[in-house]
Amino acid sequence: MDTFLGLWEIGSPKLYLIWVIVFAAQIIVAEINRRWLWTVFAIWTVGGIALIPYAAYHAIPMIGWFPFGKYVIMVTVSTWNAAFVYLGRNDPRKFRRNILVIGFITWIGVAINIMEANIRDINIYFQADFYNACAANWECLKGINASHTLDMIAGLPETRGVTAPLHSDEWYQAVAANFANTNVGIDPETGFRTIGGFWNIMSAIAGCLNIITMTGWAKITIGSNPKQKVKGLIWADMVWPWVIAYDLWNHAFLYNALADYTWYCTLALLLAATIPAFWWAKGQWLWFRCYTLMFWIAMNNLLPEFLISPGQNNFATMNPTANIVCSGLALGSNVLLFIYFLYLVIVKKRNPITSSIYQDIAEYRTIAKEHMDDKDKYWVCDMIKETPQELGFEPDSPIPPADGYVHHMAWWGKADKRYPKLRTPVSADPILAKKGIEQDPRWDVSASSAESAGQPDK
Repeated sequence: MDTFLGLWEIGSPKLYLIWVIVFAAQIIVAEINRRWLWTVFAIWTVGGIALIPYAAYHAIPMIGWFPFGKYVIMVTVSTWNAAFVYLGRNDPRKFRRNILVIGFITWIGVAINIMEANIRDINIYFQADFYNACAANWECLKGINASHTLDMIAGLPETRGVTAPLHSDEWYQAVAANFANTNVGIDPETGFRTIGGFWNIMSAIAGCLNIITMTGWAKITIGSNPKQKVKGLIWADMVWPWVIAYDLWNHAFLYNALADYTWYCTLALLLAATIPAFWWAKGQWLWFRCYTLMFWIAMNNLLPEFLISPGQNNFATMNPTANIVCSGLALGSNVLLFIYFLYLVIVKKRNPITSSIYQDIAEYRTIAKEHMDDKDKYWVCDMIKETPQELGFEPDSPIPPADGYVHHMAWWGKADKRYPKLRTPVSADPILAKKGIEQDPRWDVSASSAESAGQPDK
């Protein structure tokens, strides 16, 4: 059988055209949302909420509760992300003062999404025999179609060559016989083909490692470089090693769980977030991941007959070797990333909870130079030994700005546990100053020292 990358069958020209349209639409919508923040609230908040009743009525009978639940969750997450950016653009000090809450909410949203996938991968491993038995049972196949208003069986590769009248008992029996001759199962709740094996466990382990190495949430910021027209959501620690490890994991999981739909939801969807993050929107992978995913899930709920129907798919090869390779790459990349993570935490003494840890990577340096002003450059370095100059961030002044941002974690109490080096004084944040946070004149710069260094207090 001719295949595309050994993962999918060679489809019709229409499927490749649909892929290009889906890929381009995802990037365009996310970029529009990034440039004009009001479009998020108009399209995904107001429009998304308004369409919830229609999505429930239209999509649940076709594709079930799970995709509809993801739609509701993504409407909420998309609104949160836009609200955070709005706060960061309009009250940057308040945004950074509350980064403990903002960052943790952002991190936990991604972490829960990954862990949900890990649990599903493990469930497929243990349910493999059940799924295979369903696929080989014509009554189970008939029951799948009976529980969905969308035909989930006709058009599958296993229906090819079946000459019995469509949807007759004889037709379902012949399809079940074709399934029985393969190792392919089918989830009776979703109607999606799948094959389970040890590769599910490999993928789940990779996902857990990916959560652990997702650091820097306490240093999420909003673009502050005045030379940049778009002030985006910057999670600088999401540099290429983590993004690539995430992409390989997410593809492996989806290829294990929703293999026939990965033609769109991994090859198109993942690239639609990764390409901008590596090109014109460095440090902003999360934004594109959020809004490309929002677009894809919305379309799946509003137009499932066009995107979920088997007739629209470029089917997976259902070759266990492909699953093993995908999960092996996912696990290998995340193990390597985890080893590098341990090196930074143990040897470089970077704290993955209170600070970024990947500042030494060239991409992080580029993000800092392109999207941060001096206030942010010193803020993202205030918990580590190195200064922005030593890391190559090219600040305008060798001294932190006296009116910069102050990083303070709630569990520190009144202690200032930033790294003992020149830093913005606590007095720069009136709210923290009122709380009586300790100041240390040995390290706190003054307005006069900042002025003498060519960085006036503004």
